Amino acid sequence: MDYLTALLLGLVQGVAEWLPISSEAMVTLVGQFVAGLTYQDALTMAIWLHLGTFLAALVYFKREVWNLVTGKDLKLLMFLGVATVLTGLIAMPLLMLAFSVEIPQSWGTLGIGLLLITMAFLNKKKKGGVVKEATWEKALPVGVAQGFAALPGLSRSGLTVATLLAEGFSLEAAFRLSFLMSLPVTLGVQLVLPLLRGGFVVTGPMMVGGLVAFLVGLATIGGLLKVARQKDFFKVTLALGVLVSLLGLGLMFF
Repeated sequence: MDYLTALLLGLVQGVAEWLPISSEAMVTLVGQFVAGLTYQDALTMAIWLHLGTFLAALVYFKREVWNLVTGKDLKLLMFLGVATVLTGLIAMPLLMLAFSVEIPQSWGTLGIGLLLITMAFLNKKKKGGVVKEATWEKALPVGVAQGFAALPGLSRSGLTVATLLAEGFSLEAAFRLSFLMSLPVTLGVQLVLPLLRGGFVVTGPMMVGGLVAFLVGLATIGGLLKVARQKDFFKVTLALGVLVSLLGLGLMFF
């Protein structure tokens, strides 16, 4: 893989990670059909690039992370802990499956879009959702949902945001919690990646791609959260759902 390909894939990851679409799927598809990578190599790069957006989220949420590390927000720490354990139990076998079986991307993306549209209508009367504390009980369903996002065709952000919306969180709170949930999971996947891919070696282009994913991710994460703060919860969520659904339909032709 050359540096130009790595730059392109890093750009895709930096933008797609925060959207309710599968950034893993988008990077894998671009790697295969634009850069000519094999499915396994494209998927490996997609997983690696999550390290860049992990660092972007770590920088953006540095205050929240500091409160977690120092024990100032024990409820959120418990929420993230329970969600991470459930995610790991489900995601590990699915990750191994993902490397051995090429899974279609379109159905998962379309499903996430339809799920977001459903959540928009179900929460229409809530005027932006009901903000609730992130207790450990709330972590159970969203932790399970995040685990299934290990499959390339499913969006981690889309699944977790839709689940949190169903639990009564506002759109902004759902995105914020979803991004915080990504931190321990992404770090864990990076640690096991060498085990999933024997002979895994970090190359110069991979480092460049990771740096681009970090810079682009840091520049775009705030923009999505700003959109999520809009008072018209229904229109914003519905628009996201429609866009993701159209993307899923488009992927059926690739």
